[in-house]
Amino acid sequence: MIGILYSSIGEKLTEIIKNAFGVNLLELIINVLATIILILIVRFLFWNKVTAFLDKKKENLKNAYKETDEIKEEAEKIKADAENTLSESKEKAQEIVRGAEESALKERERIIEDAKHDASEIIENSKEEALREKNEIIKEAKGEVVDLASLIASKMIDENIDQDKYNDSILEKLEEDDE
Repeated sequence: MIGILYSSIGEKLTEIIKNAFGVNLLELIINVLATIILILIVRFLFWNKVTAFLDKKKENLKNAYKETDEIKEEAEKIKADAENTLSESKEKAQEIVRGAEESALKERERIIEDAKHDASEIIENSKEEALREKNEIIKEAKGEVVDLASLIASKMIDENIDQDKYNDSILEKLEEDDE
């Protein structure tokens, strides 16, 4: 009786499972056992390789992040060095410009002084040249005045006077007046 009871319970259970899942109980048990066996095979044969692979990937990612951080730090250091170099270059450029401005101002002053000196020499030379020309003109005018006076005197006196002697005496008189 108990055997009949178990068989009828088993049949009823099989019917319920077949109606609910559309599978009979034996197929369900075989599928569950196959799944368990498959999990055990994967666990013992492949699990260590899969976890090792995942651990290796994890380690590679950590190394990549670490390298990225190192590269970032190095880039920031290079950037800071470049900024320092740039600011130093700007300061040096400003010093060079200031030096060039000072040098240009000194050169300007020297050129102005040279020009003033040259101008004063030119003026002095011009004055001396003008004085020489003036003296030559006066000398020529004196000679003409002497000749004219001699001519006038010879006509007025109507005498035969030695013209050279008369010219010399007039020139002596004019030179005495100049002194």
